[in-house]
Amino acid sequence: MSKLRPPDSSHLHLGCFFPAGQTTFLLSDEAVRRTPPMTRKNLVDFAQAAELVGFDSLFIADNWSGHQRISEASKHQGPSYHAALLAMALFAVTENIGVISTIHTSYHHPAHIARMGATLDAFSGGRWGWNIVTGFLEQEAGLFGDEPVEHDERYRRAAEFVDVVKLLWSEFEPIDHRGQNYTAAGRLKAPRPVQQPHPFLINAGASPAGSAFAARYADMMLMMAENEDRVREVDERLEALTAPLGRSVATAAFCVSIVREGEGEAEEEWDRLTASINLAATKELAADIVGGVESMQGIFAKMGEDEAARTFGSAGSTIHLVGTAEQVAEKLISLKQNTNATGVFVNFPLWSAAELQTFTPVLPHLLDAGVWQPPETRKYSW
Repeated sequence: MSKLRPPDSSHLHLGCFFPAGQTTFLLSDEAVRRTPPMTRKNLVDFAQAAELVGFDSLFIADNWSGHQRISEASKHQGPSYHAALLAMALFAVTENIGVISTIHTSYHHPAHIARMGATLDAFSGGRWGWNIVTGFLEQEAGLFGDEPVEHDERYRRAAEFVDVVKLLWSEFEPIDHRGQNYTAAGRLKAPRPVQQPHPFLINAGASPAGSAFAARYADMMLMMAENEDRVREVDERLEALTAPLGRSVATAAFCVSIVREGEGEAEEEWDRLTASINLAATKELAADIVGGVESMQGIFAKMGEDEAARTFGSAGSTIHLVGTAEQVAEKLISLKQNTNATGVFVNFPLWSAAELQTFTPVLPHLLDAGVWQPPETRKYSW
């Protein structure tokens, strides 16, 4: 499959959220007990199952700091493998599926990411994507001997960072960049990225500064949105920013999914999982994430501490795809037809290769509705 971009946005991009810990959005102790250990075999099986089912991409979240000790001890949010290294391993055991790795701008030099990204994209034949994050945790900055950088300033630095990375990818003659935050002189050693004009770039910035960054640099903007109204709000804000630039940026929402054959079975499964939300781990994570991510603050601002933590730990900032295959397909079709969203990234709280197979019956409904095409019938990954 040649890795070209789609000619239009008529088809839904189906991304699969790769396990970035034993649990991610649904911080359920029951889910910890019922998901497999994060071993090489289980993670490889999961990636290969995602490709077999028909997902377009795997999304790997990442952070550096291990200060969330309650979450780690209760096996939520950990272990968390380095996203770029994990991407290379997954490319070696898959053939067509894209892999998007989260890499921070604040803790690298542009030449690091240019070299890593070029290697990943060339080795995979053009299947790599970069989730550009700046990093906001004080504890992460401390690992690198740095002080935290003010929010909007992080995005200003990230803009220069990405400019230099793209220069190193595209220029075959030596560059001489002497900017406000970065200096880079010389040329990048081969290989260069296969995708042109550059690998797939995504970002989840939802603050004014983050949205402006995504409008200028991203091919796709990820969003935390619990319903279609919230998705439309993000779409409208992004369109207002991209129109003056003459750009079009796709959007995609995070979802959680439980699909079962019988009526009400998925909802019963959801209730079993949410009955065991680990409130201590949830409060610890919420203090970091809700406190540092503006889009999350808006979702939880009107709740008390316990209610906000429980809602956060119950995937309250995502779209819930819980039901039969037909019911889940109806939600995805509605999202595609009633918003500008061109993709979703689906998290499976009970992740495993077998659990991914439960999503297979959803796809014929999407195909019949004309909002999705199987990967083998088209000529693009993203």
